Order: sequence, then C-alpha cells, then structure tokens
Amino acid sequence: MKILHVLTSFEPAWAVGGSITAHSNLCRALHRLGHEVTVYASNVDGLGGRLDVPTKQSVDLDGLEVWYFRQELGRVRAFYSRGLLNHLKKTASDFDVIHLAGLWQYLCVAASAIVKKQGIPSIITPHSSLMAASFYGVGSIRTKKLYWNLAGKRAIKNATAVHFLSEGERQDSETFTRGAASFIVPNGIFTERYERNETLRAELRKKLNLPAGALVLLFLGRLHPKKQIDLIIKALPAVLKHRPDVFLLLVGPPGKEEYVQNLKNLVSTLGLEKQVIWVGLIEHQETPAYYSASDLMVLPSLAEGVSMALTEAMAASLPLLITNRVANWVEIEQDGAGLVVEPVAPEVEKALVRLATDPTLLDTLSRQAKESAKKRYDISQVAPLMLRAYQDVITGERSPELNWQQKS
Repeated sequence: MKILHVLTSFEPAWAVGGSITAHSNLCRALHRLGHEVTVYASNVDGLGGRLDVPTKQSVDLDGLEVWYFRQELGRVRAFYSRGLLNHLKKTASDFDVIHLAGLWQYLCVAASAIVKKQGIPSIITPHSSLMAASFYGVGSIRTKKLYWNLAGKRAIKNATAVHFLSEGERQDSETFTRGAASFIVPNGIFTERYERNETLRAELRKKLNLPAGALVLLFLGRLHPKKQIDLIIKALPAVLKHRPDVFLLLVGPPGKEEYVQNLKNLVSTLGLEKQVIWVGLIEHQETPAYYSASDLMVLPSLAEGVSMALTEAMAASLPLLITNRVANWVEIEQDGAGLVVEPVAPEVEKALVRLATDPTLLDTLSRQAKESAKKRYDISQVAPLMLRAYQDVITGERSPELNWQQKS
C-alpha cells in the first residue's frame, strides 16, 4: 500500500508536541510492515523557527520518504504552505490513501479539499482538538468559532473518515463531528524504548542532585494553564508532612510567560524552591531517562487528549495521577494504571498524599501501568489496526475491531 501523511510538522520538530511522535511512530511501523510511506510537512520547528532540512526534495529518514516545504504563515505550526499544497495537487493520485492532521491550520483544510477533489480515500486525525474542553477552554473562543465555521469543518466533511484516539475523545467531539464516519485507533509507541533503566535512573538523579530514594514526580509537556500544574505545587506542602524527600520535575517547553511566572511566584510563596526543579525543554532522546528517574507521572489537566507523554510514562512503569478530563481516563482507570480524580485542588492533594504514603499502592499501579501500555499502546498492536482502517476507507468495509460509527 502507498500511504501519504500530510502534516503541519514532522520530526525533528519534537517541540510541536506529541502528535509528531505519534505520526513518526506510526509511519515507521507501517514501513516495517512493508508499505511505502511518504510524509509531506512544513519546515517549522515548533519553537518559532525553521528546521535545518532540505526543502522541495525527497529526504530519506531511515526508509521514510519525507518532503519538507517552506511555510508562508505560522510559527509553532505552519498555517499555510503554498509549496506543499502545489506538490500535493501534482502527486495525490500516486497514493492509495492519505492521512491528514493539523485541523487548526488552514494547510490541513486546503489539503483535504485537494484530496477530496481528486477522489483519494482519506482520514483526518483531530488529535483531541475538537473535544469540548479544548475547543472552548483553550485560546479565543470567538476566533475558533469563526475559523471553524469558515474553514475547519470543511476538513471533517472532506475526509472519508475521522480517526479518534479513544471512545472518550469521540464522544466529547460529537458536537463538531456528528454525521461523519469515524473509527478508533490509539496512538502507538515503541514500548521497549521506555523500559525503566536503572543506570539512567541513577545517572540522572545524580545529575539533578536527587537522593536515590526520593519520591520524584514528573510533569512532562508544555507549561500551559489548562494543565493546572499549580494544583500539584499547592499539594506539595501536604505531601511533605509525610515525605520530606518529594521532588517535582517540570520538563518541557515554556508556555505563556505570565503563567510560568505565576507558577514561579507560587513556588516561592510556598517555600518550595528546593522541591520544584525547572528542567525546561530537553532533547527528544532524553525523555526515557526522565521517565526512568521518576516515580509518578502527574497531569491534573482541565482538557487533555490521549497524551503521548502519559502512554510513554506507563511503558516506563510510571503510575499516573490524572483527572477525568483526560480523553482515555476510563481505560486508564479500568487497567488500574493510576488514580483518576476531578480537576480540583482538594481531590488532587488527597490522591497525591495517598500515593506518597502507600508504597504498596504505588508498586501495584506501577506494574499495572506497564501492562496497560503494552496491551493497548504498543506500536505492534496499533500499526496493524491503522492499516486495517486504511483498507476500510479504501474498500468501504467496516472492521469491527475499529469500533466504526457510521454516517447518520
């Protein structure tokens, strides 16, 4: 099968977020299964600059054929790229199926129209951007509604099917995708990459001056108000009454300057300068070391999709402390991979104290988190499902394992 992924960004633009890792993993796994996989993406790097890569020509990334194109509009993601769209017009018919992502960039909308016009089967992955909490709670609602009505919803209508990462995401996105055919395949990871490594654990703890036996909490992601990192910081004094050796690592790119400063002020007010470690943005290949060095992954988010950081952490045997605003919280709770709470301060504090004071519970959740990651998210399970989805949109079949929901 000849498969094309059309994305606003691709590796090594890891700073854009987990969607880049998700598509990279999927493309590589499909290639290993013997399929021809091509990627069209812009050259934005996710940090306001451009990747140092050749443009308008084929680049071989370990067997993947990747074409990068200069973006005309956009910084973190490419809002538009004339070169990419022109190349797509010329080559779309070369592929059996086209996979689109990046709904909030016009590049995706324009690409979907080209694919629709040429009659190529396609799917579109919203990556949780149409969940109600994300739509209404992140960014300007007025601007989003205007964009959605003028452009965004056309991309959904143009696609043969919509790809959701969990049933929770599909249900929460129904307002915007009602009437569209849809299926469910989770993001996949190479779980073996994230196996806890005791050598990496010891080395990184030494580098960060963390005691070998300390309880280390990890937040990995963009520092954004919707993540509610302040709830973890506010809970630390209560935890410290029971465990004086608790530390919080904040790993990831900085978000809004005002929010980050508010967090720093909160840390200072509570006297937690020694407990909260501001790691900042790290290289993509460093993430396994941070998972290995930690004991608990925290994400008390108000709105969250199927987070790549959470699934990677689970593969590294990290239990989760999350809210029921995470799209796949039901699966996480069913598998006993962590504690799920309401996104409010008292609930977060109560759960964190419980985890910090019950090593047996922490060990049990750790084991179950690893088992859940292997069962649900290992790329060896996910890639064949996505391949089945591609075949379904080409043939019109509806494989039951994909939990298809038909057009109404």
